[in-house]
Amino acid sequence: MPRACLFLLVLSILFSDPAAGQTPDQRRRDDEARRDKIESILRIQDLRTPHDGSLRGALSDRDPQVRRKAYLAYASLQDTAEISALVAGLADPDTDVQEAAAFAVGQTGMMLSDAGRQRLEDDLLWKRLDETSAKDRLIEEIGKFGTPEALRQLLLREGNAFPGPHTPALQRAIARFAIRTVTSDDGVRYLLRSIRPAERAPWEVLYALQRIGDHPEIRQDLEHLLLIREHPEPLARMNLAALLGKVKEPRLVLTTLQNLALRDSDWRVRVNALRALGSQGLRGQPVCIEIVRTSMFDAHPHVALAAISAAGSADLGGDPPEPFAVQLLDQLKLIATNSGGTFHWHTQAEAANALAGLLGPSAFGFCQPGRNAEPGLTAELLRVAGRTGAPDALALLSTYLEDESPRVVCGALDGLGALLAKHPADSGMAVAVLRSALTALESRDVAVVSTAAGMLREKPLVSHTPVAALTGKLAALRVPDDIEAFQEICATLGTLKDRAALPVLLEVLKTPDPSVAGAAADALQSITGTDYRNRIPRRTEPLYTDLDFAYLRALPDTIPATLETARGTIGLVLFKNAAPFTIMALAKLADQRGFFRGRTFHRVVSNFVIQGGDPRGDGWGGPGFTLRSEFSPLAYETGTVGIASAGKDTEGSQFFITHSPQPHLDGKYTIVGKVLRGQEVVDQILVDDRIYDFKIGRGE
Repeated sequence: MPRACLFLLVLSILFSDPAAGQTPDQRRRDDEARRDKIESILRIQDLRTPHDGSLRGALSDRDPQVRRKAYLAYASLQDTAEISALVAGLADPDTDVQEAAAFAVGQTGMMLSDAGRQRLEDDLLWKRLDETSAKDRLIEEIGKFGTPEALRQLLLREGNAFPGPHTPALQRAIARFAIRTVTSDDGVRYLLRSIRPAERAPWEVLYALQRIGDHPEIRQDLEHLLLIREHPEPLARMNLAALLGKVKEPRLVLTTLQNLALRDSDWRVRVNALRALGSQGLRGQPVCIEIVRTSMFDAHPHVALAAISAAGSADLGGDPPEPFAVQLLDQLKLIATNSGGTFHWHTQAEAANALAGLLGPSAFGFCQPGRNAEPGLTAELLRVAGRTGAPDALALLSTYLEDESPRVVCGALDGLGALLAKHPADSGMAVAVLRSALTALESRDVAVVSTAAGMLREKPLVSHTPVAALTGKLAALRVPDDIEAFQEICATLGTLKDRAALPVLLEVLKTPDPSVAGAAADALQSITGTDYRNRIPRRTEPLYTDLDFAYLRALPDTIPATLETARGTIGLVLFKNAAPFTIMALAKLADQRGFFRGRTFHRVVSNFVIQGGDPRGDGWGGPGFTLRSEFSPLAYETGTVGIASAGKDTEGSQFFITHSPQPHLDGKYTIVGKVLRGQEVVDQILVDDRIYDFKIGRGE
């Protein structure tokens, strides 16, 4: 018997199904044993304590469900010391376990050094790829960390057979490479082969192409690409529009973009088409300008916002403007003035921002916050005031630096930074902005401190920023409330490159929060040229844990939930096994504290996400503790519910829901569930729309 067959026979005996021929009592005992083992794995994963060897031992457990859970735990831990054990899992007798091992390899491969990535990809490409049942998953995972050489080798190995059994996996892998800006001519050609016939082109191929952007091969095949405008799948048309916005061939693409922006039945396609029109430049294009102008009053709020933004990014040129642009400017002024309160404040702010891009200092008059304006509107108008570059903006912004709303103060600080960027040689303005930033740095508010620290990295301020002000503040910060402030101050100290910061940064390096310690390590490396990542404590347990397994067991595997909002009700399903501790935290916040009642959606990006769950309402708040990341092989599709973070293991109460698939988020943000009903409600949500309640276990 060949040695390989003997090895597989031994494995099949060792890992044979333990449930075969069992009595009900034996099955119950085995179920309890499995539950205990999985809970032990979850405990290790949440405490970040794999060092005692028990998690490694679980990789060889007789029960495939236990082994699978152990590999998924490693996918969240991303411990590069275990990469060999993860690769070995690609030969597991169970195909589901192999899939989990492949996912863990991809997640962990992202954390390796360049040399480590090269060694890993060589091993996978030449030894493992043809021996695993998880080949498709592994091909895609290589796209998360592989070098340009890995892309070349994948195309050589798998790209000749077309279409082949692994074509979809290779398409997804090319997209994942492109997300990291790793591209190749052969990769583009492979994707272009996949769009024939045009009406059957997978939307994932269009996504990959638009991530690549402008490319000679794409321009040569534009005529065929344009046929996809008739594709029955909106996601294909949506990504086509995004691609056409990046391909600088206005003579060929404008007509298609005009039709998509004006007539497409899906609002997401129209949003992308309008953005693409703006990026192409509207000077001398009266038809495009008219489409943008009329779309500013579209019934769908995201289409209107996209049109206003497109107008602001357009190059209308000329003084005075071309005749067909005058009406567009008049309409923008009407919305920015918003004298009758007709428009949502976010729309008003977007119009003011568009005018700043078009008129510069002349738009300053449209950036004056009213006496009783919403804090969100005031903050945005202050940012826009700075972007106009108007000299009078300095006095306006300075008057808001002591406002009682941190949201407004941050808007004023951002405005000062934008104003200084318009006048980098104005030493008097630089002194005034520096003074304002240093004063704001003394605040106790994390948002204000973080914004001020980021400002101090601006080039006109770097040489004048006192290191002591930053290190003194750094020593006073605490996790988890000040994580973002830690990160921003460390980044600024790294930019300053002053060795006086080393003692404090070395202390910060010991912080239990991995994102904070990582920021300190990056700053230390920037100052000294030495890699400090290996000095981050690997065995630090988190400050907050909740190992309430009794509560967790009481939750069903799929948990119905309803999100009641000012726009309507959204029905959700939460996947407990994908992110058990995160979902338990959300359930307790919702059920025991009523935490989400009265919160708002503080961030909305058209055709991307809506985000809420922040008690502050400005994106800087949380529940008072941080959770560990729980990554899963699930993908971000339309209506996927994920958890926001400021870096790995910094999740809290802020959640988001996607408008459309977002593959670049996969494996980077915890997924907790999906919309079952009410996606049309998600699509209507605007900034500051209220959440009435988040009910767990009482939905459909």
